[in-house]
Amino acid sequence: MFSYEYWGNNTLDIKANMAMEEYLLDRSEKEKVATVRFWNVARDAIVLGYSEATSNIKKLDCTFDVARRITGGSHVEFDMHSLAYSFTVPRDGSFGHFEDMRAYFAEKVAAALIELGVDDVSIDNRASTINVDGKVIASHAIFWGVKSALMHGLMLIDSYDVDKIYERVLLKERKIGKKVYTEYSALKNAPTLSSQLQKEIKRIDAGHKREYVKRLVAEEMLKQIAGERFEKKAPSTEIVSNAESVVAARHTGSPWFNERRPPYTKGEVEAIPGEELDGLLRKRLGYCLYIEVSDKDFAKMSVPKED
Repeated sequence: MFSYEYWGNNTLDIKANMAMEEYLLDRSEKEKVATVRFWNVARDAIVLGYSEATSNIKKLDCTFDVARRITGGSHVEFDMHSLAYSFTVPRDGSFGHFEDMRAYFAEKVAAALIELGVDDVSIDNRASTINVDGKVIASHAIFWGVKSALMHGLMLIDSYDVDKIYERVLLKERKIGKKVYTEYSALKNAPTLSSQLQKEIKRIDAGHKREYVKRLVAEEMLKQIAGERFEKKAPSTEIVSNAESVVAARHTGSPWFNERRPPYTKGEVEAIPGEELDGLLRKRLGYCLYIEVSDKDFAKMSVPKED
């Protein structure tokens, strides 16, 4: 469908990663190419959704970084237990609506898991998730710009340190019927790609299994999306620096993070699904993997809270 650039599987700080998202979005507009990138952070980072209030972070300390992204939804932690993926495309008519883009790339992500031997993979485009055995293993969000678009998300590679996440951000509870279910429990019970690929990684040294799985899934996702039709690129120090400079000129430091200022305008973006471009910041949001999951499905992902 597109001419692709593959921007590798990189580890950068969260500021640089968010800058690269916008750099590649801009590149898709100007160069009329699609891009694929996988990434992670060496230092834990909490990332807020486009319209989320900072009050959903319980505390700020030196153990993790913070950022705001240009896509909707709520807070999520990026750390070495997860793998992030990003796809950008030109608005050339290939996708008529952001739901078309979401469905297309979700199918590619799911196909990669199936090809790797993962069983019971399903797609929930309403909730923007990829599920294994009915539980979220990957979640994504979209920026539907006027001239280019982005879809990015994360996949769980190993089990999160959920107690650490609970100390940092709001994890909500839901009363479903007569029982209470928690996002804490859902995260504790979430499937991981490492657990799904035990046979494939049993001969890999314990200290390298996580990175091996990340490389395995990134290579398969790239194959499913671009086949052999891609040009290799790399986020050099110069490119990252330029990207950060461009983003810094628009998202002027703490006003962007604290107040989401300046907001995007209709001249720049057609839609950030689920968000108002200049609406009030939203408080008391749950964890992003589950924010759009229905009560019926969430009850299967969690376990009832004891009375």
